[in-house]
Amino acid sequence: MTSPVRYFIPVCLYPHTKYRTNAGIAALFQKYQLRDHDHLIVVADRLLVLDRLVTGRYWTIEGALEKARREAKQISNMLRRASFKLGAQARGNIVYWDEIAERAQFKEFARRLRSEVLADSALAAAIENFADQRVERFGLGSARDRERGFEREYLLSEVCMSVFCTEVLGFWMEVWERPPASNVPDPLKLLYNGRVELVGRVIEHPVKRVLNFLYDDFYCGGSDVHRRPDTETQRPSAMT
Repeated sequence: MTSPVRYFIPVCLYPHTKYRTNAGIAALFQKYQLRDHDHLIVVADRLLVLDRLVTGRYWTIEGALEKARREAKQISNMLRRASFKLGAQARGNIVYWDEIAERAQFKEFARRLRSEVLADSALAAAIENFADQRVERFGLGSARDRERGFEREYLLSEVCMSVFCTEVLGFWMEVWERPPASNVPDPLKLLYNGRVELVGRVIEHPVKRVLNFLYDDFYCGGSDVHRRPDTETQRPSAMT
């Protein structure tokens, strides 16, 4: 009998993600038996663009977009091949970030959720603190306000996409590749552990989201925000 579990799987595009390998993708499909469950895989190319603009890997938005699109297409194709090979294509959708983010329903939902989050003094302060931490550590320093804006957008976009896909679209079991280290800021954890009533007000029904991890170990090395290892955020000598 088919399980009622429905999976939301955000696929981030950092250099050392296992999702860049056939073995990592196969592990995802096999561990969660995606051939037997409805699932939505969202390739997070938009987050990669914002990350790289913060860390200074690309000097223009156009350059960051072009590179992220190429990488996203490559990983999307790998995911689609695995889906067909493992017989999961009938139960799932594999989409790019903006295929969800550009929907009118998402835009209206994100507007309301952002408004609630930023009106909450504790959540708003935490997000600003998270943005300041990363910009201070990895930003180029020549345009702090601009870099903070990109980082703030990253955090809010991640929160909105997670809540929308799990609570509104009903893919309530969210799968991250790995858990963040204990010292890594996690806006979604703050939201669900400390302000879950805020989510309830926006979605207008009891919350359902459950978080699961493909791998139980932390990322190797020191980690900064977004579960991004330090080794992936070194500035070039001349996003994730």
